[in-house]
Parts: sequence; structure tokens; C-alpha cells
Amino acid sequence: MQRPSLVNAIYKLAMAGEQAGFSVEQMIQLLNSGLSVEALLELIAWRLEGGSLSRMTSSSGWII
Repeated sequence: MQRPSLVNAIYKLAMAGEQAGFSVEQMIQLLNSGLSVEALLELIAWRLEGGSLSRMTSSSGWII
């Protein structure tokens, strides 16, 4: 059984991602394609601050 704190953290990540305009499926796809959790968190924070995906390039050089 998963710990409540881990489940809560995942729930909060999913909610923040959706507020930033990502579906859960998109976030999973980004992680599966090699984006780190840290980079996903930065991307979500950036979007919540008003960033535009069309102009963003990740540190790995991928255009997202």
C-alpha cells in the first residue's frame, strides 16, 4: 500500500499540472520521454507564471 504522503504529493502534482494546462496523460508522456520530475515541476511553475509553451526549450534541448 502506498503512503498517504506520496499519494497526496502525486495528487498535488497532477492538480498543478492541470492548472498549468497539461493533462495527466501529457505529463506521463513527458516523463516517459525522458523529462525529469524536477524539470516537469519547473515547467509547471513556469506555465503557472504565464509562460508560453511555444517558446520554451528544455535544458535537454528538446522543444516542448
